[in-house]
Amino acid sequence: MDFRKHLGDLELEISSRCTIGCMACPRNYQSKDEWYSGFMDIDVLKDIVDNSNFDRYVFCGGYGDAIYHPKILEICEYMLSTDKFWLLETNGAHKPKRFWDQLMELPWRRRCGFIFSIDGLQDTNHIYRKNSDWESIMYGLNTILSKPRQQRMRMKWKYLVFPYNEHQVEDARKYAMDLGFEEFEPVKSIRKYNPKWFQNEEEKQLIQWQ
Repeated sequence: MDFRKHLGDLELEISSRCTIGCMACPRNYQSKDEWYSGFMDIDVLKDIVDNSNFDRYVFCGGYGDAIYHPKILEICEYMLSTDKFWLLETNGAHKPKRFWDQLMELPWRRRCGFIFSIDGLQDTNHIYRKNSDWESIMYGLNTILSKPRQQRMRMKWKYLVFPYNEHQVEDARKYAMDLGFEEFEPVKSIRKYNPKWFQNEEEKQLIQWQ
């Protein structure tokens, strides 16, 4: 058996930069000595991708957001030049309009996808994802989803379910489908909570299941 054909996903942290402050993000309660701050060199990334054969390459967001890599447009262009299936996870906030316009000038195809992590609607997404900006997220979504499906990446809305936003799941699902998303995935948060996440008891009650 050629095991290279069954390697599963490779998750790549290409950026430690992020503009929002999710309560559970280790950036908020770990010292900078405990995690690397910076960006993956694009030549290192190319070497990894060119010399491996994973089923999918996932630009994930454990410590940062991939779209804040200073060369993310170049990275997307490179990935589109390969035959790889790849995904990019993002919260979608705070990027300028020019970024989304330039992004959609690339020759997109269906062997790639973007996963937008949006935990609620306009009145709730910022509760867990502190400092998020709904207007900039919506501009990015509308710029992408205004394109015909064959001229853009596949789109998924990932929705972390907390006590404060549980009542909005079906409204968000309908909104996602109306916008043109291919997939909507609500995921109930089952993390073991760390008291360092919360600034006060009120915050704890908003996101911790009883």
